[in-house]
Amino acid sequence: MQSEQLTLLLMVVISSITGFILIYTFTVHGIKIYRSNFVRKMDHGLKNLFLFKDPKFLFLIHVAGIVLGTVLGYLYAQVFGLIVGAIITILLPGIIIRRLRKKRINNFIYQLPDALNSIAASLRAGTNLAKAMQQIAEQQPPPISQEFTVILSEYKMGRQLEDSLMDMYKRINRQEVDLLISAISISRSVGGNLADTLETLAKTLREKAQIEGKIDALTSMGRMQGWVVGLIPVAVMLMLRKQEPEGMNALFNEPIGWITLAVIALLMFIAVMMIRKIVNIDI
Repeated sequence: MQSEQLTLLLMVVISSITGFILIYTFTVHGIKIYRSNFVRKMDHGLKNLFLFKDPKFLFLIHVAGIVLGTVLGYLYAQVFGLIVGAIITILLPGIIIRRLRKKRINNFIYQLPDALNSIAASLRAGTNLAKAMQQIAEQQPPPISQEFTVILSEYKMGRQLEDSLMDMYKRINRQEVDLLISAISISRSVGGNLADTLETLAKTLREKAQIEGKIDALTSMGRMQGWVVGLIPVAVMLMLRKQEPEGMNALFNEPIGWITLAVIALLMFIAVMMIRKIVNIDI
């Protein structure tokens, strides 16, 4: 009897040690993979934004944010709050990078017509395209000056101008840049008055920007409705959580409550996406 108990105890100890080693190994390996992916994506995103920060240090801040978000979420809504807090803090860096990238692209497109007119004026004065671009890099504010500085640096090192412009298109990824690259490529390959082409393109981009501004003004109410649709249920839930904590506990601490919250979140997401689809008009 005693030998059977000893054997059982030994099996439990061995199983516990084996389980701990496996969990530790998978956890450490998973953290390393997540860290590697985070550092790589942040490094690529920051370089495209011309923000030279250490992604490894940002990863430490990200981990601290995850811990803080999960702790606060658990204190407020137990397991459900922990999950929501973890998801939000994990997705937050990517959201910030996308917002900064969108803002940078919009600023670039806003500056582009004036830059095209400046290049056209320089070409009419007798300078070549590289010198005209150098004036943009030296005289215009970021982000357009940064992009043209990169293009000129690569061009001086012997790279083809079209290749550098294509890399800029990959960073900006807007139709306006594609039109600029097409105009320059066609002019350099078959000839033509590039100055007139750039002036016409600048005029077209200004008219396009005016139309987009009018559309943004007309659809601003619809976008605000999307925010209201998404935030009112959250505000009501927070208010009820404060006023009726006992009645709301079932929503956060029981499986049926988790399913209800998941369905609500899904329906809210569908509603917001439908509103965004309606108000986002492509020109």
